[in-house]
Amino acid sequence: MSKPWLGPLVLAAMLVFALAVYPSLPDQVPTHWGLSGEADDWMPKWPGAFLPVFLGTGVWVLLLALRRIDPRRAHYDSFRGTFWLLLNVLMLFFALLQVVSLGTALGWPFDAGRAILLAVGLLFIALGSYLPRVRSNWWIGIRTPWTLESERVWQETHRLAGRTFTAGGLVTVGAALLPPELRPWVAMAALVLAGFVPVVYSYLAYRRAQRERHA
Repeated sequence: MSKPWLGPLVLAAMLVFALAVYPSLPDQVPTHWGLSGEADDWMPKWPGAFLPVFLGTGVWVLLLALRRIDPRRAHYDSFRGTFWLLLNVLMLFFALLQVVSLGTALGWPFDAGRAILLAVGLLFIALGSYLPRVRSNWWIGIRTPWTLESERVWQETHRLAGRTFTAGGLVTVGAALLPPELRPWVAMAALVLAGFVPVVYSYLAYRRAQRERHA
């Protein structure tokens, strides 16, 4: 999972899949789902069928470029494998979204709302596993003024974020099994808390470190 070539391989597979099903697609394909789990926004099959490929490629190129201009780019050597893991996980997430989008357009018999929640939940679980390994940088992780100011606060915050993201992801996976009217609210609460708690903690940890420094 940490091989740099895996992401481009996933993107290539996505392109092949889109090309293979393109002749069978209807004129419109779904590109967005509302809280009800029903598709509420559609695009013409060109470029809609290839939108996840374009987005994934854009994210891939952007993160590689941002890594090069990061003032703390030297830190990337200390989490090189984790960087590629995170990037590859994001590409797999785009691939899952593509399958849901085109599968829905083709009439495949699955619950798209449930599938999307499962994909988001698994993404957060994966992020929770890898975030504690990320070292201080300007583009990836919990980037608050307090984590960027202190390496200690960065490490403490990301250890906590690993737990909150994993918990949020597990709750979201569980929410996918709930009735449709409950799923989005349970998942949104879990994911918001997963991201919000580490942000608040980073401030509190910074204040504690400042008091200890001046004690």
